[in-house]
Amino acid sequence: MIPKDFDKNWSAELSAHLSVETTINICPPGDAVRLSLEILNFLERNGVDAHELLKLPAIRPQVVDDTRPLRDYFVSSSHNTYLLAWQVLGRASSECYTYVLSKNARCVEIDVWWSSKGPIVTHGHTLSRSVPFKAVCEAIGEALHDEDWPVLVSLECHVPIAHQYELVDIMKGAWGNKLVQEPLEGVGGDTISPRDLKGKILLMVEYYPDTYLHEVTADFKALYNELCTGSECDEVSELHDETDPLFEKDDHAHAKIADSLADLGFYTRKLPSPPHPPNVMINISESSILAMVPHSLSELIEHSRQRLRRIYPRGTRLSSSNLDPLKQWRNGSQIVCLNWQNFDSSMQLNEALFAGTAGWVERSSRSIGVSERKVKLTCDIIGISSCNALPKRTHRILPVCSCGAFPFFANQDWRSEHVKCKDVSEDGADIMWNGCFEWEFEEDNLTFIRLRILRHRGLSRDEQLLVFCARLCDLQQDLRFIRLLSLDGKYTGATLLVRFTISGI
Repeated sequence: MIPKDFDKNWSAELSAHLSVETTINICPPGDAVRLSLEILNFLERNGVDAHELLKLPAIRPQVVDDTRPLRDYFVSSSHNTYLLAWQVLGRASSECYTYVLSKNARCVEIDVWWSSKGPIVTHGHTLSRSVPFKAVCEAIGEALHDEDWPVLVSLECHVPIAHQYELVDIMKGAWGNKLVQEPLEGVGGDTISPRDLKGKILLMVEYYPDTYLHEVTADFKALYNELCTGSECDEVSELHDETDPLFEKDDHAHAKIADSLADLGFYTRKLPSPPHPPNVMINISESSILAMVPHSLSELIEHSRQRLRRIYPRGTRLSSSNLDPLKQWRNGSQIVCLNWQNFDSSMQLNEALFAGTAGWVERSSRSIGVSERKVKLTCDIIGISSCNALPKRTHRILPVCSCGAFPFFANQDWRSEHVKCKDVSEDGADIMWNGCFEWEFEEDNLTFIRLRILRHRGLSRDEQLLVFCARLCDLQQDLRFIRLLSLDGKYTGATLLVRFTISGI
Protein backbone atom coordinates (compact mmCIF):
# COMPACT_ATOMS: atom_id res chain seq x y z
CA MET A 1 0.00 0.00 0.00
CA ILE A 2 1.27 3.50 -0.86
CA PRO A 3 1.56 5.66 2.28
CA LYS A 4 -0.63 8.75 2.52
CA ASP A 5 2.39 11.04 2.67
CA PHE A 6 3.95 9.48 -0.45
CA ASP A 7 3.23 12.48 -2.72
CA LYS A 8 4.70 14.88 -0.16
CA ASN A 9 7.80 12.75 0.34
CA TRP A 10 8.10 12.25 -3.40
CA SER A 11 8.01 16.01 -4.08
CA ALA A 12 10.77 16.61 -1.57
CA GLU A 13 12.86 13.78 -3.02
CA LEU A 14 12.34 15.05 -6.55
CA SER A 15 13.45 18.57 -5.63
CA ALA A 16 16.46 17.36 -3.69
CA HIS A 17 17.54 14.88 -6.36
CA LEU A 18 17.02 16.83 -9.58
CA SER A 19 17.58 20.44 -8.54
CA VAL A 20 20.63 21.95 -10.27
CA GLU A 21 21.77 25.42 -9.24
CA THR A 22 23.63 26.53 -12.35
CA THR A 23 21.93 29.92 -12.48
CA ILE A 24 23.68 30.97 -9.28
CA ASN A 25 26.55 32.20 -11.48
CA ILE A 26 24.10 34.16 -13.66
CA CYS A 27 22.11 35.78 -10.84
CA PRO A 28 24.32 35.74 -7.72
CA PRO A 29 22.29 35.71 -4.50
CA GLY A 30 22.67 38.47 -1.93
CA ASP A 31 23.52 36.01 0.85
CA ALA A 32 26.66 36.51 2.87
CA VAL A 33 29.64 34.53 1.54
CA ARG A 34 32.66 33.61 3.61
CA LEU A 35 35.94 34.59 1.91
CA SER A 36 39.41 33.65 3.06
CA LEU A 37 41.77 36.25 4.51
CA GLU A 38 44.19 35.62 1.62
CA ILE A 39 41.48 36.38 -0.95
CA LEU A 40 40.40 39.52 0.89
CA ASN A 41 43.98 40.74 1.03
CA PHE A 42 44.48 40.04 -2.67
CA LEU A 43 41.38 42.07 -3.58
CA GLU A 44 42.41 44.93 -1.30
CA ARG A 45 45.85 45.11 -2.93
CA ASN A 46 44.12 45.32 -6.32
CA GLY A 47 41.67 48.00 -5.19
CA VAL A 48 38.60 45.76 -5.55
CA ASP A 49 35.64 45.78 -3.15
CA ALA A 50 34.89 42.14 -2.31
CA HIS A 51 31.23 42.82 -1.49
CA GLU A 52 30.63 44.52 -4.85
CA LEU A 53 32.53 41.82 -6.75
CA LEU A 54 30.30 39.13 -5.23
CA LYS A 55 27.29 40.82 -6.84
CA LEU A 56 28.67 40.50 -10.38
CA PRO A 57 27.67 37.50 -12.52
CA ALA A 58 30.36 35.20 -13.87
CA ILE A 59 28.12 34.29 -16.82
CA ARG A 60 25.81 36.43 -18.94
CA PRO A 61 23.79 34.40 -21.48
CA GLN A 62 23.35 36.04 -24.85
CA VAL A 63 19.98 37.48 -25.83
CA VAL A 64 18.09 35.08 -28.11
CA ASP A 65 16.17 36.32 -31.16
CA ASP A 66 12.74 34.63 -31.22
CA THR A 67 11.89 35.32 -34.87
CA ARG A 68 14.00 32.73 -36.70
CA PRO A 69 12.65 29.42 -38.10
CA LEU A 70 12.46 26.57 -35.59
CA ARG A 71 15.32 24.69 -37.24
CA ASP A 72 17.71 27.57 -36.40
CA TYR A 73 17.72 26.79 -32.65
CA PHE A 74 19.09 24.26 -30.24
CA VAL A 75 16.36 23.07 -27.87
CA SER A 76 16.90 21.92 -24.27
CA SER A 77 15.56 18.37 -24.25
CA SER A 78 14.69 15.77 -21.63
CA HIS A 79 14.70 12.01 -22.24
CA ASN A 80 12.68 9.59 -20.09
CA THR A 81 11.21 12.71 -18.50
CA TYR A 82 8.85 10.74 -16.28
CA LEU A 83 11.66 8.92 -14.42
CA LEU A 84 13.57 9.99 -11.34
CA ALA A 85 16.27 7.34 -11.59
CA TRP A 86 17.34 4.39 -13.74
CA GLN A 87 15.02 3.52 -16.61
CA VAL A 88 14.87 -0.12 -15.49
CA LEU A 89 13.93 0.38 -11.84
CA GLY A 90 13.09 4.07 -11.59
CA ARG A 91 10.05 5.74 -10.11
CA ALA A 92 7.77 7.73 -12.39
CA SER A 93 5.82 10.87 -11.59
CA SER A 94 3.99 13.64 -13.40
CA GLU A 95 5.88 16.05 -11.15
CA CYS A 96 9.04 15.27 -13.12
CA TYR A 97 7.44 17.18 -16.02
CA THR A 98 6.58 20.09 -13.78
CA TYR A 99 10.19 20.23 -12.60
CA VAL A 100 12.01 20.03 -15.95
CA LEU A 101 9.63 22.53 -17.56
CA SER A 102 10.22 24.93 -14.66
CA LYS A 103 13.93 24.63 -15.52
CA ASN A 104 13.10 25.54 -19.14
CA ALA A 105 13.36 22.14 -20.75
CA ARG A 106 11.43 22.75 -23.96
CA CYS A 107 11.25 19.19 -25.24
CA VAL A 108 9.89 16.38 -23.07
CA GLU A 109 9.13 12.74 -23.75
CA ILE A 110 5.95 10.78 -23.06
CA ASP A 111 6.28 7.00 -23.41
CA VAL A 112 2.63 5.92 -23.41
CA TRP A 113 1.34 2.34 -23.12
CA TRP A 114 -2.08 0.73 -22.76
CA SER A 115 -3.02 -0.97 -19.50
CA SER A 116 -6.11 -2.30 -17.76
CA LYS A 117 -6.42 1.13 -16.16
CA GLY A 118 -6.21 2.98 -19.45
CA PRO A 119 -3.21 4.81 -20.95
CA ILE A 120 -0.16 5.01 -18.69
CA VAL A 121 3.31 6.52 -18.98
CA THR A 122 6.14 4.12 -18.21
CA HIS A 123 9.26 2.52 -19.65
CA GLY A 124 7.91 -0.61 -21.29
CA HIS A 125 8.94 -4.10 -20.16
CA THR A 126 10.86 -2.88 -17.13
CA LEU A 127 10.17 -2.58 -13.41
CA SER A 128 9.73 1.19 -13.66
CA ARG A 129 6.62 2.53 -11.99
CA SER A 130 3.91 4.06 -14.13
CA VAL A 131 1.90 7.27 -13.96
CA PRO A 132 -1.48 7.98 -15.61
CA PHE A 133 -1.18 9.57 -19.05
CA LYS A 134 -3.83 12.11 -18.09
CA ALA A 135 -1.83 13.28 -15.07
CA VAL A 136 1.24 13.81 -17.24
CA CYS A 137 -0.70 15.83 -19.82
CA GLU A 138 -2.27 17.97 -17.09
CA ALA A 139 1.14 18.64 -15.53
CA ILE A 140 2.54 19.80 -18.88
CA GLY A 141 -0.45 22.04 -19.57
CA GLU A 142 -0.33 23.63 -16.12
CA ALA A 143 3.41 24.30 -16.38
CA LEU A 144 3.13 26.22 -19.67
CA HIS A 145 2.13 29.88 -19.58
CA ASP A 146 1.12 32.34 -22.29
CA GLU A 147 4.52 34.00 -22.77
CA ASP A 148 6.62 30.85 -22.40
CA TRP A 149 8.61 29.65 -25.38
CA PRO A 150 6.97 26.66 -27.09
CA VAL A 151 7.20 23.15 -25.70
CA LEU A 152 7.78 20.13 -27.93
CA VAL A 153 6.22 16.90 -26.66
CA SER A 154 7.71 13.72 -28.09
CA LEU A 155 4.97 11.08 -27.95
CA GLU A 156 6.29 7.52 -28.11
CA CYS A 157 3.01 5.70 -28.69
CA HIS A 158 2.69 1.99 -27.88
CA VAL A 159 -1.10 2.12 -27.57
CA PRO A 160 -3.22 0.01 -29.95
CA ILE A 161 -4.95 2.05 -32.63
CA ALA A 162 -8.38 1.18 -31.21
CA HIS A 163 -7.58 3.15 -28.04
CA GLN A 164 -5.68 6.09 -29.54
CA TYR A 165 -8.80 8.23 -29.68
CA GLU A 166 -8.57 8.32 -25.88
CA LEU A 167 -5.08 9.81 -26.11
CA VAL A 168 -6.39 12.46 -28.47
CA ASP A 169 -9.30 13.32 -26.15
CA ILE A 170 -7.03 13.51 -23.10
CA MET A 171 -4.48 15.79 -24.79
CA LYS A 172 -7.11 18.10 -26.21
CA GLY A 173 -8.85 18.26 -22.84
CA ALA A 174 -5.66 18.94 -20.87
CA TRP A 175 -4.04 21.38 -23.29
CA GLY A 176 -6.99 23.10 -24.97
CA ASN A 177 -5.91 25.88 -27.33
CA LYS A 178 -2.30 25.52 -26.19
CA LEU A 179 -2.04 22.50 -28.48
CA VAL A 180 -1.27 23.41 -32.10
CA GLN A 181 -3.72 21.38 -34.19
CA GLU A 182 -3.77 23.27 -37.48
CA PRO A 183 -1.77 25.85 -39.47
CA LEU A 184 -1.36 29.17 -37.70
CA GLU A 185 -3.17 31.88 -39.58
CA GLY A 186 -0.97 34.29 -41.50
CA VAL A 187 2.28 32.41 -40.83
CA GLY A 188 4.28 30.56 -43.48
CA GLY A 189 4.94 26.98 -42.39
CA ASP A 190 8.59 27.00 -43.41
CA THR A 191 9.32 30.20 -41.48
CA ILE A 192 7.26 29.62 -38.36
CA SER A 193 9.24 30.87 -35.34
CA PRO A 194 9.17 30.53 -31.55
CA ARG A 195 7.54 33.97 -31.36
CA ASP A 196 4.59 32.62 -33.36
CA LEU A 197 4.26 29.73 -30.92
CA LYS A 198 4.64 31.36 -27.50
CA GLY A 199 2.58 29.47 -24.95
CA LYS A 200 1.96 26.62 -27.41
CA ILE A 201 2.56 22.87 -27.41
CA LEU A 202 3.83 21.09 -30.52
CA LEU A 203 3.21 17.35 -30.53
CA MET A 204 5.92 15.19 -32.07
CA VAL A 205 4.24 11.98 -33.12
CA GLU A 206 5.83 9.25 -35.21
CA TYR A 207 3.56 8.44 -38.13
CA TYR A 208 3.97 5.55 -40.58
CA PRO A 209 1.40 5.08 -43.36
CA ASP A 210 0.34 1.48 -44.03
CA THR A 211 2.95 0.77 -46.69
CA TYR A 212 5.75 2.01 -44.46
CA LEU A 213 4.65 0.73 -41.07
CA HIS A 214 7.57 -1.67 -40.67
CA GLU A 215 10.07 0.11 -42.89
CA VAL A 216 12.29 3.15 -42.75
CA THR A 217 10.28 5.85 -44.51
CA ALA A 218 11.21 7.38 -47.84
CA ASP A 219 12.44 10.59 -46.23
CA PHE A 220 14.80 8.72 -43.93
CA LYS A 221 15.98 6.52 -46.80
CA ALA A 222 16.73 9.63 -48.82
CA LEU A 223 18.79 10.99 -45.94
CA TYR A 224 20.76 7.75 -45.71
CA ASN A 225 21.30 7.61 -49.48
CA GLU A 226 22.55 11.19 -49.42
CA LEU A 227 24.98 10.63 -46.57
CA CYS A 228 26.21 7.06 -47.02
CA THR A 229 27.90 4.97 -49.67
CA GLY A 230 28.79 1.30 -49.93
CA SER A 231 29.62 -0.60 -46.79
CA GLU A 232 29.33 2.55 -44.71
CA CYS A 233 25.64 2.81 -45.62
CA ASP A 234 25.13 -0.85 -44.75
CA GLU A 235 26.62 -0.18 -41.32
CA VAL A 236 24.25 2.70 -40.66
CA SER A 237 21.19 0.81 -41.89
CA GLU A 238 22.08 -2.13 -39.69
CA LEU A 239 22.35 0.15 -36.67
CA HIS A 240 19.01 1.78 -37.41
CA ASP A 241 17.21 -1.51 -37.84
CA GLU A 242 18.32 -2.78 -34.43
CA THR A 243 15.33 -3.27 -32.14
CA ASP A 244 15.02 -4.02 -28.49
CA PRO A 245 14.17 -7.76 -28.34
CA LEU A 246 11.87 -7.06 -25.42
CA PHE A 247 9.59 -4.96 -27.59
CA GLU A 248 9.38 -7.54 -30.33
CA LYS A 249 7.27 -9.67 -28.00
CA ASP A 250 4.65 -7.00 -27.57
CA ASP A 251 1.56 -6.85 -29.76
CA HIS A 252 1.48 -3.07 -29.86
CA ALA A 253 5.15 -2.07 -29.98
CA HIS A 254 5.52 0.71 -32.57
CA ALA A 255 1.74 0.81 -32.86
CA LYS A 256 0.15 2.00 -36.05
CA ILE A 257 -0.84 5.64 -35.62
CA ALA A 258 -4.45 6.66 -36.17
CA ASP A 259 -5.05 9.62 -38.46
CA SER A 260 -6.71 11.54 -35.62
CA LEU A 261 -3.52 11.25 -33.56
CA ALA A 262 -1.14 11.86 -36.46
CA ASP A 263 -3.02 15.05 -37.32
CA LEU A 264 -2.02 16.56 -33.98
CA GLY A 265 1.64 16.44 -35.02
CA PHE A 266 1.10 19.21 -37.51
CA TYR A 267 4.45 21.04 -37.46
CA THR A 268 6.65 18.34 -35.93
CA ARG A 269 5.46 15.00 -37.26
CA LYS A 270 8.32 12.51 -37.05
CA LEU A 271 9.47 10.56 -40.12
CA PRO A 272 6.45 11.14 -42.35
CA SER A 273 6.06 9.89 -45.90
CA PRO A 274 5.89 12.48 -48.68
CA PRO A 275 4.50 15.07 -49.09
CA HIS A 276 6.40 16.55 -46.15
CA PRO A 277 4.83 19.23 -43.96
CA PRO A 278 7.08 22.19 -43.06
CA ASN A 279 9.54 21.71 -40.20
CA VAL A 280 9.33 17.93 -40.44
CA MET A 281 11.17 16.16 -37.64
CA ILE A 282 13.89 13.62 -38.43
CA ASN A 283 14.20 11.19 -35.52
CA ILE A 284 17.57 9.37 -35.35
CA SER A 285 19.22 7.16 -32.76
CA GLU A 286 22.56 8.02 -31.20
CA SER A 287 24.18 4.94 -32.77
CA SER A 288 22.99 5.76 -36.27
CA ILE A 289 24.06 9.39 -36.26
CA LEU A 290 27.51 8.60 -34.86
CA ALA A 291 28.04 6.10 -37.66
CA MET A 292 27.36 8.87 -40.18
CA VAL A 293 29.51 11.61 -38.62
CA PRO A 294 33.02 10.43 -39.62
CA HIS A 295 32.32 10.53 -43.36
CA SER A 296 29.26 12.81 -43.73
CA LEU A 297 29.65 15.67 -41.25
CA SER A 298 29.27 18.48 -43.80
CA GLU A 299 26.18 16.81 -45.30
CA LEU A 300 24.60 16.42 -41.85
CA ILE A 301 25.19 20.10 -41.12
CA GLU A 302 23.69 21.09 -44.46
CA HIS A 303 20.70 18.81 -43.87
CA SER A 304 20.04 20.49 -40.51
CA ARG A 305 19.51 23.82 -42.30
CA GLN A 306 16.36 22.36 -43.84
CA ARG A 307 15.04 19.94 -41.20
CA LEU A 308 14.71 19.65 -37.45
CA ARG A 309 16.62 16.65 -36.14
CA ARG A 310 16.09 14.86 -32.84
CA ILE A 311 18.70 12.49 -31.40
CA TYR A 312 17.68 9.95 -28.79
CA PRO A 313 20.03 7.74 -26.70
CA ARG A 314 20.76 4.16 -27.65
CA GLY A 315 18.58 1.63 -25.85
CA THR A 316 21.47 0.01 -23.99
CA ARG A 317 21.89 3.00 -21.67
CA LEU A 318 19.97 1.20 -18.93
CA SER A 319 21.56 3.22 -16.12
CA SER A 320 20.27 6.45 -17.68
CA SER A 321 23.77 7.51 -18.70
CA ASN A 322 24.00 10.24 -21.32
CA LEU A 323 25.34 10.64 -24.81
CA ASP A 324 27.73 13.53 -25.56
CA PRO A 325 25.49 16.44 -26.61
CA LEU A 326 28.37 18.52 -27.98
CA LYS A 327 29.08 15.94 -30.70
CA GLN A 328 25.43 16.15 -31.72
CA TRP A 329 25.16 19.95 -31.62
CA ARG A 330 28.30 20.19 -33.72
CA ASN A 331 26.84 17.91 -36.40
CA GLY A 332 23.82 20.22 -36.63
CA SER A 333 21.31 18.26 -34.54
CA GLN A 334 18.96 20.67 -32.81
CA ILE A 335 17.23 18.43 -30.26
CA VAL A 336 19.54 16.19 -28.21
CA CYS A 337 17.70 14.15 -25.60
CA LEU A 338 19.39 13.76 -22.22
CA ASN A 339 18.49 12.05 -18.97
CA TRP A 340 18.23 14.79 -16.38
CA GLN A 341 18.54 12.36 -13.48
CA ASN A 342 22.32 12.83 -13.23
CA PHE A 343 24.49 15.97 -13.29
CA ASP A 344 27.17 14.29 -15.38
CA SER A 345 29.51 15.94 -17.90
CA SER A 346 26.78 15.87 -20.57
CA MET A 347 24.26 17.64 -18.35
CA GLN A 348 26.97 20.12 -17.34
CA LEU A 349 27.36 21.06 -21.01
CA ASN A 350 23.59 21.20 -21.44
CA GLU A 351 23.29 23.54 -18.46
CA ALA A 352 26.15 25.66 -19.79
CA LEU A 353 24.30 26.14 -23.09
CA PHE A 354 20.75 26.63 -21.79
CA ALA A 355 20.90 27.96 -18.20
CA GLY A 356 19.45 31.46 -18.00
CA THR A 357 17.64 31.10 -21.34
CA ALA A 358 14.09 30.12 -22.28
CA GLY A 359 15.34 26.68 -23.38
CA TRP A 360 15.86 27.74 -27.01
CA VAL A 361 19.32 28.98 -28.08
CA GLU A 362 20.19 30.28 -31.53
CA ARG A 363 22.56 28.29 -33.64
CA SER A 364 25.47 30.16 -35.18
CA SER A 365 24.62 32.50 -38.03
CA ARG A 366 27.53 30.88 -39.84
CA SER A 367 28.05 27.20 -40.52
CA ILE A 368 28.34 24.99 -37.47
CA GLY A 369 31.94 23.96 -36.95
CA VAL A 370 33.28 27.05 -38.78
CA SER A 371 35.24 29.35 -36.48
CA GLU A 372 33.87 32.79 -35.74
CA ARG A 373 37.31 34.19 -34.92
CA LYS A 374 40.70 33.27 -33.51
CA VAL A 375 40.97 34.21 -29.85
CA LYS A 376 43.35 34.09 -26.93
CA LEU A 377 41.94 33.18 -23.53
CA THR A 378 43.99 34.18 -20.51
CA CYS A 379 42.83 32.78 -17.19
CA ASP A 380 44.24 33.57 -13.75
CA ILE A 381 43.22 31.07 -11.07
CA ILE A 382 43.69 33.00 -7.83
CA GLY A 383 42.26 30.79 -5.11
CA ILE A 384 39.26 29.18 -3.46
CA SER A 385 37.44 29.94 -0.21
CA SER A 386 35.37 27.51 1.87
CA CYS A 387 36.06 24.38 -0.13
CA ASN A 388 33.99 22.15 2.13
CA ALA A 389 34.00 19.22 -0.30
CA LEU A 390 37.31 18.08 1.18
CA PRO A 391 37.35 15.58 4.04
CA LYS A 392 37.62 17.20 7.47
CA ARG A 393 40.56 16.64 9.84
CA THR A 394 42.45 14.61 7.26
CA HIS A 395 46.20 14.47 7.77
CA ARG A 396 47.19 15.42 4.22
CA ILE A 397 45.12 16.42 1.18
CA LEU A 398 46.34 17.59 -2.23
CA PRO A 399 43.59 19.65 -3.97
CA VAL A 400 44.09 20.54 -7.64
CA CYS A 401 42.32 22.97 -9.96
CA SER A 402 41.89 21.66 -13.51
CA CYS A 403 40.58 23.42 -16.62
CA GLY A 404 39.70 21.97 -20.01
CA ALA A 405 38.20 23.23 -23.27
CA PHE A 406 35.40 21.58 -25.24
CA PRO A 407 35.73 20.55 -27.96
CA PHE A 408 39.20 19.47 -26.95
CA PHE A 409 41.99 21.34 -28.67
CA ALA A 410 45.67 20.41 -28.55
CA ASN A 411 47.51 21.62 -25.44
CA GLN A 412 44.38 23.06 -23.89
CA ASP A 413 44.20 21.13 -20.67
CA TRP A 414 45.62 22.87 -17.61
CA ARG A 415 46.24 21.73 -14.04
CA SER A 416 47.41 23.74 -11.08
CA GLU A 417 50.17 22.66 -8.76
CA HIS A 418 49.27 20.42 -5.83
CA VAL A 419 48.72 22.33 -2.63
CA LYS A 420 48.96 20.58 0.70
CA CYS A 421 46.03 21.02 3.07
CA LYS A 422 46.06 19.86 6.68
CA ASP A 423 43.32 19.83 9.27
CA VAL A 424 40.53 21.26 7.13
CA SER A 425 38.18 23.25 9.37
CA GLU A 426 34.39 23.11 9.47
CA ASP A 427 34.36 26.21 7.21
CA GLY A 428 36.21 24.28 4.50
CA ALA A 429 39.66 24.64 2.99
CA ASP A 430 41.09 27.98 1.81
CA ILE A 431 43.61 27.48 -0.99
CA MET A 432 45.70 29.94 -3.00
CA TRP A 433 47.01 28.70 -6.36
CA ASN A 434 47.91 31.95 -8.17
CA GLY A 435 48.13 29.96 -11.40
CA CYS A 436 47.77 31.25 -14.95
CA PHE A 437 47.38 29.81 -18.43
CA GLU A 438 46.85 31.09 -21.97
CA TRP A 439 45.11 29.29 -24.81
CA GLU A 440 44.75 30.24 -28.44
CA PHE A 441 42.11 28.62 -30.59
CA GLU A 442 39.47 29.07 -33.25
CA GLU A 443 36.30 30.03 -31.41
CA ASP A 444 32.70 29.41 -32.39
CA ASN A 445 29.56 29.62 -30.26
CA LEU A 446 29.91 25.98 -29.24
CA THR A 447 33.20 26.37 -27.38
CA PHE A 448 33.00 25.56 -23.65
CA ILE A 449 35.38 25.55 -20.72
CA ARG A 450 35.10 23.49 -17.56
CA LEU A 451 36.85 24.17 -14.24
CA ARG A 452 37.07 21.34 -11.74
CA ILE A 453 38.44 20.99 -8.24
CA LEU A 454 40.05 17.59 -7.84
CA ARG A 455 41.54 15.69 -4.96
CA HIS A 456 44.91 14.35 -6.08
CA ARG A 457 45.28 10.70 -5.11
CA GLY A 458 48.76 9.79 -6.27
CA LEU A 459 48.72 6.76 -8.56
CA SER A 460 44.93 6.44 -8.27
CA ARG A 461 42.52 8.41 -10.39
CA ASP A 462 41.89 11.92 -9.09
CA GLU A 463 38.59 12.37 -7.27
CA GLN A 464 36.29 15.04 -8.71
CA LEU A 465 34.86 17.33 -6.06
CA LEU A 466 33.48 20.55 -7.55
CA VAL A 467 32.72 21.84 -11.04
CA PHE A 468 31.95 24.92 -13.13
CA CYS A 469 31.08 24.76 -16.84
CA ALA A 470 30.29 27.64 -19.20
CA ARG A 471 30.14 28.60 -22.84
CA LEU A 472 33.13 30.75 -23.70
CA CYS A 473 31.06 33.49 -25.33
CA ASP A 474 28.98 33.82 -22.13
CA LEU A 475 31.93 34.32 -19.76
CA GLN A 476 32.31 37.72 -18.14
CA GLN A 477 35.81 39.14 -18.24
CA ASP A 478 38.09 40.51 -15.51
CA LEU A 479 37.93 39.36 -11.88
CA ARG A 480 34.94 37.23 -10.97
CA PHE A 481 33.85 34.91 -8.19
CA ILE A 482 32.64 31.53 -9.46
CA ARG A 483 30.21 29.63 -7.26
CA LEU A 484 31.28 26.00 -7.56
CA LEU A 485 28.77 23.16 -7.73
CA SER A 486 28.97 19.66 -6.33
CA LEU A 487 28.71 16.67 -8.64
CA ASP A 488 24.95 16.59 -8.06
CA GLY A 489 24.62 20.23 -9.12
CA LYS A 490 24.24 21.88 -5.71
CA TYR A 491 25.97 25.07 -4.58
CA THR A 492 28.38 24.18 -1.80
CA GLY A 493 29.37 27.61 -0.49
CA ALA A 494 32.77 27.38 -2.20
CA THR A 495 33.85 30.35 -4.34
CA LEU A 496 36.76 30.39 -6.78
CA LEU A 497 38.33 33.76 -7.61
CA VAL A 498 39.39 33.93 -11.27
CA ARG A 499 40.24 36.50 -13.92
CA PHE A 500 39.19 35.85 -17.53
CA THR A 501 40.58 37.87 -20.44
CA ILE A 502 39.45 37.11 -23.99
CA SER A 503 41.00 38.94 -26.91
CA GLY A 504 40.86 38.55 -30.65
CA ILE A 505 44.00 37.68 -32.56
